[in-house]
Amino acid sequence: MRLLNKVLVFSFLLTFYLVFSGAINELTLVSGAVVSLAVTLAMERLIIRRELTVKDLSKVPYLLSYIYFFILYELTSHFNMVKLILSKRPSINPQIVKLYIKPRSEYGIALLASSITNTPGTLTLHVDRVRGVAYVHWITATSRDPREVERLIAGKLNELAAKVFG
Repeated sequence: MRLLNKVLVFSFLLTFYLVFSGAINELTLVSGAVVSLAVTLAMERLIIRRELTVKDLSKVPYLLSYIYFFILYELTSHFNMVKLILSKRPSINPQIVKLYIKPRSEYGIALLASSITNTPGTLTLHVDRVRGVAYVHWITATSRDPREVERLIAGKLNELAAKVFG
């Protein structure tokens, strides 16, 4: 039975709904539960392809760490972009750089690539799964060395995405 899958998808969707609704009251709780339940019942088999086990729950701390670091990198990147925009002499150096990626699963790669794209100043252009690299447009490139690019753009997200999704 895929009950654990349904519970986890429902919990994630409801949490996401409540966080982004901006308020927790009776209306958001009821509407969030209804929407989350409907999406869970309709999409659970598409979202999670196999039955989850208790071992999969051991990855939750890595996912929480990922969320923490993503928010931290996102805020830092926004601050840097504001400085760049307000600067009298903006220091931009747009380049396409190579980034070695650690995740190998579709979910891990999608998570990392989406996180890079959602961070201001970077955009994932292409992922080569065979070579384990992503090509990223970086508006303020300071290095072309893939290891340095990994440290500056992906940071801990690369490693954590691999631990969460493999």
